[in-house]
Amino acid sequence: MADVFIAAAPDADAQAGGLAQALKTLGFDAAVGAPAEAEIAKLVDDAKCVIGLWSRGAPTAELAMLAALAHERKKLVSAELATDATPAPFRAAPRVDLALRDRTAFKTRFQALIVEIDKLSPTKANVAALPSVLAVVRSALLKRRETGGEKQLKTLGVFAAAVAALFVVGFGAGRVINLVRSGELSMASFEFSTPQAQAAATPTSTPTPTLTSAALERTPWREVASRIDETLAQQIETRAAAGDADAQTLACLGHMAGTGGFLPSPTAAREQCDLAAAQNNAAALYLSWQLRRTAPHAGIDDATANTRLRQAAEAGFTAAQIDYAASLPGDRTSQAEAGRLWLAAAERGDPRAQFFYARWLRDSPAGPQDPTAAIPFLQRASEANQADALHMLATLYRDGVGAPRNVAEAKALYDRAARQNHAPSMSNLADLLRDGSPEERARSIELYRQLACMTDEHQIQPRAVGRLRALQMSYSCG
Repeated sequence: MADVFIAAAPDADAQAGGLAQALKTLGFDAAVGAPAEAEIAKLVDDAKCVIGLWSRGAPTAELAMLAALAHERKKLVSAELATDATPAPFRAAPRVDLALRDRTAFKTRFQALIVEIDKLSPTKANVAALPSVLAVVRSALLKRRETGGEKQLKTLGVFAAAVAALFVVGFGAGRVINLVRSGELSMASFEFSTPQAQAAATPTSTPTPTLTSAALERTPWREVASRIDETLAQQIETRAAAGDADAQTLACLGHMAGTGGFLPSPTAAREQCDLAAAQNNAAALYLSWQLRRTAPHAGIDDATANTRLRQAAEAGFTAAQIDYAASLPGDRTSQAEAGRLWLAAAERGDPRAQFFYARWLRDSPAGPQDPTAAIPFLQRASEANQADALHMLATLYRDGVGAPRNVAEAKALYDRAARQNHAPSMSNLADLLRDGSPEERARSIELYRQLACMTDEHQIQPRAVGRLRALQMSYSCG
């Protein structure tokens, strides 16, 4: 049996074959196939790495079972032919989005896939063969035939929901197979819930809060807290008292921020976060770490906070992946892990992760140290107006690093970040405008004056004061 086994939905069998051939060229013992149900357990036992090649087509029951077993045994790596095609139950495993037409971005993602395979396979990739493989495998993976669309997506949703439900209640992957064999689990056993059906569902006696702790995955916690009013607070408290982990997490948040009907109490926040964290709620695990940073005397020590941050990151919680990666030491092994975490979060569309991964691509000793590879991620983050990404991309254009020099574009990007009071961008933009037209000079002086009053900017503020003196301009901080 091959060390690396590739499994795919029927509509992606050609792409799976192309990927297998590419991995063989790189030196891996790779195979592809559609195993029968009776072969699945042995196949997963024998393989060192199982690649789930996910498309928009419906997976067979055998593919879902194979992925469930591989995921349970930490052998699963997901490769996506369509962005976010990985079924929800398997998203905690490493996954790489290969649905990219940009050559540079595809190269980066494919290399990330090879890194994940290297971690599991006893044979390591022949890096020298990578340039000859990239064009061939990219062409093979991007050629997808059309599928039945809605019918297949419905089936995917049904089976993924079934697998997810079984994992949640603790049955595990082995029980999935047993239920399928006994006939207790089938596609017909689950009703596909449409948005219209969900809207028509009968409400429970206790209203479900319209805000969920999942909002903390992508949104700063203070912003999420600002959405809690007194009515919502009452609902949260009722459900938290009944043991609902999601509500306990929101109660922790409410006490942290003192918002809505919650008493501002770090101790009460810690108690609620502890209850939800004991149920492995990823948002609560992450929020515990935030509580330690904002309220050191709340009763959560550094070791507990850092452990919970790591657990949330391992559960695939985007914000935790970003912050845990940033906390890792600077050795090469740790930084390789940081790059993997930032890439995983960046692929989910998180602008902050896209910035961190871009910086990793440019600077990290564990990365390619390639500014050109960083630019597509910076561009995506800049579309969301992420200030650090705007600043870094502007600097690359200003200096002609990784892309042709473009001062006009650099000014425009610095300006967008400066309007968010991003001090480094304000300073760089002021320097670029200082010797320009009268209008640009006036804007430059305005920026220097703003910076001169930013006393918390210990390096930039004195430099702005010096610039104003050189220009014989005064300033007042009011």
